Amino acid sequence: MALSGYKPERRQTFSAELRDPRTRLKVLFIVGAIPAAAVALFAPSAISLPLASLVSLLLAGVFGLYAWHRRTDHRAQGLTFRDLAGMLALIGFSAGAMSEPAAALELFGMAATR
Repeated sequence: MALSGYKPERRQTFSAELRDPRTRLKVLFIVGAIPAAAVALFAPSAISLPLASLVSLLLAGVFGLYAWHRRTDHRAQGLTFRDLAGMLALIGFSAGAMSEPAAALELFGMAATR
């Protein structure tokens, strides 16, 4: 007869919920949307577009590095972290292309002097 000791029941924690790729992607999408919303709400209108470009490109880099680190399959069905990084990069480059050069200089603290 085998002796069985006390086995505590395993409770599902928040980290266990994030092991599901769809849940993790939703959480990271929300985390990525928070800085974009903060830029839209709190940045002065003169530098909001270059700042949105910078934030989007930084987030694209973070998500791209995460996808590379996790070795996500680029042929996977549905939305992946690589897709999210590509979307953020597209938004960042588009916002940078639409912004004025003087606003980008003002973002980095350099006034356009002549």
